[in-house]
Amino acid sequence: MMKTLDKIFSLIDTLFVWACFIILGGMTFLISLQVFFRYVMNAPLAWTEELARFGFIWMTFFAGYLGARKAQHISVELIQDMFPKSVKKGMQFISYIIAAVFFFVVSYYLMSLWGRLARQVSPALKIHMNHIYLGILIGSVFMGVAYIYEALKAVFGDSNKTEKKEEIGGSVD
Repeated sequence: MMKTLDKIFSLIDTLFVWACFIILGGMTFLISLQVFFRYVMNAPLAWTEELARFGFIWMTFFAGYLGARKAQHISVELIQDMFPKSVKKGMQFISYIIAAVFFFVVSYYLMSLWGRLARQVSPALKIHMNHIYLGILIGSVFMGVAYIYEALKAVFGDSNKTEKKEEIGGSVD
């Protein structure tokens, strides 16, 4: 079961990596375009800055999901490391569940505001703000799911936070 879920998450991870890559490339292009028009053409474009800001919002939450999947979010492990492995697993489980609940609460409240967001439009692009907040919703839901999956792996002995840190070159001390 876990192997199948790992394959599914691997595909989702690839989609999020590519989305971040495309958004970052688009932001770089938009900001370069803005600099060119502002300083060379002396005619700044208002929409490039706004679209780059919206891309940054999307990329932040997409990259947040990737950080959750690789166990790279900030955590304090000093106290966990003082306990035996069985207690440590329980503490990891609780911390993952708390994080998952947080992201699901964010998603819930964002959905409760969805009607208001659909009526608001951005100043320069005239995009409905629910399209902008959709990136936050997608990222939050996927981060919540990722943390539930990590919690299950912590309980069933397949928690590889240490292995993932070594994989990316981080310290496991």
